Parts: sequence; C-alpha cells; structure tokens
Amino acid sequence: MAPAPAPIRLRPVQDDGAPATFRRKKRGVIYVRVSQARPDMISPELQVGHAQTLADANDIEVIIEPIMDLGESGREFEERKIEEIKRMAQNKEFDVLILWIWSRFGRNLRESLQHLDDLMAYGIEVRAAKEDFDGKTTIGRFAIAQMLNIAELESNQKSDQWKDAIERRKQKGLPHGVAARGKFGYYRCDTCPPPEKGKPIEKCPSCKEGVLKLDPMYKPIYIKLYTDYADGVSVRSMVLWLRKKKIVNWTGREIDAGDLYSILDSGFALGFVRYTLPEELYKVVTRTDGTTKKKRKSGHRDITSYLYYKGKHEAVFDDEVECEKFWDAYVQRRLNGRDSDDKNHAYSAKYAMSGVLKCSGCAGSMHSMLRAKKVQKPWQDGKPDPRDVLFRCTRHMKFKDCPGNGVYVTLETAEAAAKTFLAEQAKGDRTGAESVPARIAQIQAEKDHSSTDDLDRLKAIEHELAAIRVKEDKLTDAVLDELVSHEAARRRRAQYETQKSALRDESAAIKKKIAKKPIIIPKPEAAAITSAMEVYEVAEADDQRLIIKKLIREIRINRGRNPRTKCVVHPLWEAPPPKPELKKGDVTPAA
Repeated sequence: MAPAPAPIRLRPVQDDGAPATFRRKKRGVIYVRVSQARPDMISPELQVGHAQTLADANDIEVIIEPIMDLGESGREFEERKIEEIKRMAQNKEFDVLILWIWSRFGRNLRESLQHLDDLMAYGIEVRAAKEDFDGKTTIGRFAIAQMLNIAELESNQKSDQWKDAIERRKQKGLPHGVAARGKFGYYRCDTCPPPEKGKPIEKCPSCKEGVLKLDPMYKPIYIKLYTDYADGVSVRSMVLWLRKKKIVNWTGREIDAGDLYSILDSGFALGFVRYTLPEELYKVVTRTDGTTKKKRKSGHRDITSYLYYKGKHEAVFDDEVECEKFWDAYVQRRLNGRDSDDKNHAYSAKYAMSGVLKCSGCAGSMHSMLRAKKVQKPWQDGKPDPRDVLFRCTRHMKFKDCPGNGVYVTLETAEAAAKTFLAEQAKGDRTGAESVPARIAQIQAEKDHSSTDDLDRLKAIEHELAAIRVKEDKLTDAVLDELVSHEAARRRRAQYETQKSALRDESAAIKKKIAKKPIIIPKPEAAAITSAMEVYEVAEADDQRLIIKKLIREIRINRGRNPRTKCVVHPLWEAPPPKPELKKGDVTPAA
C-alpha cells in the first residue's frame, strides 16, 4: 500500500523571530475562597500572594483584582462567584484561572469537575499555586480529580464529626448550637469570660459538663408565662406585662410577640432540649437543567419541625408531670392558633396612605383597621368605604405608652388633606421652586457644611485602610521569601485586622450618620404635581402610595376633629418636622 501523502500546510509557520512585545501574554484571574474567619485560617492575602507568585513565574498577567468568595462554603456553588467567572470565560476575557489549592475551588467532587469541564471547554487553563498539575493531560486530570476527591472526603469527615458531636449532646440531654451558650433566664457560668466569635469557649470545672443553670429571678417569670398561656391569656397582654416589669431579652432589647414565642417554643424552661427533624433540615431544589440538589432550609421553622428530649438542666417546675401538662397545653393552643390563621396576608400596600401617616404624640407609625361590620357602609369594587378605614397609633394600640395617648384618623380625611395640599401647591406656585429657593439653599448649604468633615474623614479612613493593605502585601512577600516566620506573621496580621476592624466600624458609623440626614429635594413644578395627581386618580392603592411618597415626606396626625389642624402635611422639599422628645416616666405603661 502506498504511503499517505504529506499534509498540505494551510497556515503559515509562526515566525519565531518576532519580537517578544508582539506576542500577547496570557491573561490571568485569581480566585480566592475562605469558608469562615478563624484565627488559624489561610488568609486571603496569603492565597493571593501564592497565586501571584505562580503568575509571575509563568509570565501570566493578572488583569483584574482577585475574585473573592469570603465566608462561603466549598460544598455549594449557588452563592459563589463561579458563574461570574464562567461568563467571563465564555466572553474570552481571560486565559488562566489561578487558585491557591484545588480545595479552594470546591469540596464537592461532582459539581467541581463539572464547572472545571465548562471552563476548559471555553479554552481556560485552571492552575493551583501549591498543587500545580497540567489539566490538559490525562495524568493531570486524574491528579486534579484526586485532590478534589480528598477535599470532599475531608469535608464529609468534618460533617460526620459534627453529627457525632450533636448526637452525643442529644444523648446527654444538652442543647446544641447557639443555645449551648445560654438562653433566656439560663446562663453558662459565673466565672468564665463571655464567648468570643471564632474562639473556643473557656470552660472551668463548674461548667465543663455544659449544663446551663437557671437564674432564680427568672423562675417565677417562666411559671407565669406558661400558666397565663395555658389559661388563654392573650400574647399581647403577656408582652405588656413583660414591658411593665422591664424584662428584656438577653440582647437587651424589649421583648415583642415574636421573641416571646421563640422563648416558649423551645420548651427549655420545662426541661426539654429540642433537635430539628432530619427531613426539616434540607429541601430538594431542581435546577434549570433538570438536576437536583439539597439546600438547607430557613431557620424559621414551625414547632412541629422539632423533636423534644428530656434535658439535663433544671426545669422551672420541680414535678416532671407538671412540666408535661403545661407543655401539652401550650402545644395544643399553639397549633390551634396556627391552623386558624387563614388571613392570607398580602405584602403590597393596601391603602394609599399606608406608611405616610405619623402620630403627633410619639412620631411613630400608624396602622389601619376597619370599623365593625355591623356599622360598615357598603363596599364598592371590593374595597371598603374610606370612612370605615381607621388609622391608629401603633405604639398606643400595642403598649399604651404613647405620650399623646394615641391619635386616629380616617382614610378619607387623610387622603383629602394630601390632595388639598398638593392642589394648593400646584395652584399657588406656577413657577415651581421659586417660592422657597432661599430656604432650600440655606438648608442644603448647612447640610453640606456639616457633611464636609464626615466626608473628609471617610477619605482619610480609605487612605489608612489602603496603607494597611500595603503593609499586609509586604508581610505576605516576607512570608513567601521566608524572611518572617508564620507565627510572627500571624501575630502582625492580627494587629492589622484589629486596626482595620476599628477603621471599618468608624466608617460604618459615619456612613450611618450621613444616611440619617434628611434628603430635601427641589420643589417640583406645578405641571409635574398636576400630572402626578391625574395619574393618582386612576391608579391602584399600591401605585397611589408610591406617588404620594415621591411628594410627601409624612403627614402628622393631631388630636381633635378640626379638618384644618387634624392633618399637617410635610412635603419632601421642606425640612422634616422635629420629633417629640420621649422621656421615660412621662407615661406609665398599662398592664
């Protein structure tokens, strides 16, 4: 058989004599992932340093700032920036993706390999600085798969260790998670320091077993709460009693109905510890491509989502039978209340004045309610008559401690006041903002003058943070060059983190201060106000509220029935009204 003919060259031979400047460097992107902040973690700066070293050694040009997933688990991909990286790869924006080690990409073998296959299909080379294998070769692909498999094995082993630890605590009758550090009315120890995030709990012989101790002051409180609930006392009355006694949550915040349910639902004071049912931990989610995955459910679960076990701690009732009796009564009423809740609440605004009305006594919000059905006027188009919709001071209705003893207004009166005010503004000032230019200019000037120092300080903080980042980069280089030990670097990095944390807290406080300053807009022209009110007449309630919020800051509701003084409208082109000073002891809360 005759030999095959020589192939015909269709492309010219590359000119090896071309200057190096004519050849484009490979474009690289560094990806960093840290699951959670810990004292012994491999810091993002160190990961970036190793990745940059690999890029410099292989003449790879890093084209953008490192892409970071901070505080993200390696087992999931939905909340991470992998899809963003894949979009960049599809658009040919870079050539090489650089990692620190392969476990930073993911600890889920199947999904990690799928994403790597997608990147390589786009022509992207993926490399790891400390585990550099050639993914284009068969042996390299095998080595990468093994490293990812090891990462998944380590993750699964840690998960098994946590499950075993939780099972041991369950058998011992101890709570787990945040509940192990303390609960309402229970404490861990009198002598040990409070727990700190990211650090192990210091234990002494008094609290080594992990059994929480009951504060004697809270025992009668718990007994009254469970007894009242079993007797049918309203939750609102129980919350008012707690506020009257100045009993607060462990965070120092006043207890509301949600907090009270959270405290009583746990059953901890009755001697129980609860653990979530396995089927309530995760839900199955179907992706767009038809595949499925398990996703952790929200922490807001129903009382039926838990299993209750006998705890080792002291209950508020000495007799276990008494504890069981009160728990059964509590569960029965709790479930009856849940099953009878068929209100089907909607989250859109029901009325045009929702969120706009404020009480003149406390400057607090007002909520809507309907008159009794026997005195209601006929509904029209499925909506109640505006005269039957009442807005009342929320603080007065809940806690009876509004300094103004609460106010109320009908929807008809409030809406008429808003329309009359806007009609007067459009009619009385045809030239728009010319009626109040000096006033607005003065207010804005004062605002800008007061903000100057804050803005200057924000810029100074940015410069200080940039200087600390430069120091961190130098420290990373020193570690890579083995000029500084890892222990010394960790101590110095902890000092830098403390400095950065203080600067960030200061920056956040300044930004919060600036955000609290009211925004004053130029007064719209008459034609704009007229056009807005024409749209208002034909819009639905939710859209009507949006129109009102674009023009009116708030409407203060006063006591009395005089229509001229009942509603005071404050537009967005004027300074906000001062809030009344609320002094403790002015009003005695009702029981």
